Amino acid sequence: MTETGPAAVPAAPDAASDSALARLPGVFFSPVKTFESIARKPTWIAPLVLMTAMSLGLTAAILQKIDYDQVIRQAMQKRGQTIPEDQMSSIIERQKKFGGIIGWFFGVAGPTVACLISAVVIWGAFKAFGWDARFSQGFGVTTHAFLPGILKSALLLFLVSRQESVNPQALGDLLSSNLGFLVDSKSAALHSLLSSLDVFSFWTLALLVIGFAASARVSRKAAAGVIIAIWALVVLGKAGFAAIFG
Repeated sequence: MTETGPAAVPAAPDAASDSALARLPGVFFSPVKTFESIARKPTWIAPLVLMTAMSLGLTAAILQKIDYDQVIRQAMQKRGQTIPEDQMSSIIERQKKFGGIIGWFFGVAGPTVACLISAVVIWGAFKAFGWDARFSQGFGVTTHAFLPGILKSALLLFLVSRQESVNPQALGDLLSSNLGFLVDSKSAALHSLLSSLDVFSFWTLALLVIGFAASARVSRKAAAGVIIAIWALVVLGKAGFAAIFG
């Protein structure tokens, strides 16, 4: 009689990679393994909470540093408008109140809305190609792929804290993580185009490709073709908008 050893048991997925909290650093240090885990068991609450918290901190810092007087005067000068000084103070006060409301709204809702829209568009494009991916997978991938934005916000928060005043429309040039600083903002379309060539945007694009490829079980090359095409359309649309209204 011969003895036989125990049957080989397939290796179970790493439990740590399925942990919602472990996935946060995993996005940065082991993205392939992490997004494969997200494809198996999608989660999204932890990254949304973290992004919203950072967004609120940055919003608070920016609102304290905005020089509404300078921002409004520059905007009116750009449009060729002249406002009597006795009306300027009331305009500034209204803008402070309105700007605060808008700022806090986007601080709270911005991360969730941005992730939701992005996930819907990319997931919809994948479904149009007949690629099988659940929306829960797409949303989980998107929220985690946007995590590099936390590093960008942290750097911005540091830079904003060192400024006496800030112009919200020039925050991208303050960080210089993109090529927008190479041209004057008066060249609105070109400035918008170069501002989109951002290190953190490329990082996020790479993570989206890894994550959606794992979720839909398609090649990363195919996933990249769709995702980069969508990104390019958005970039061109922003540049066109800036050319018309900038």
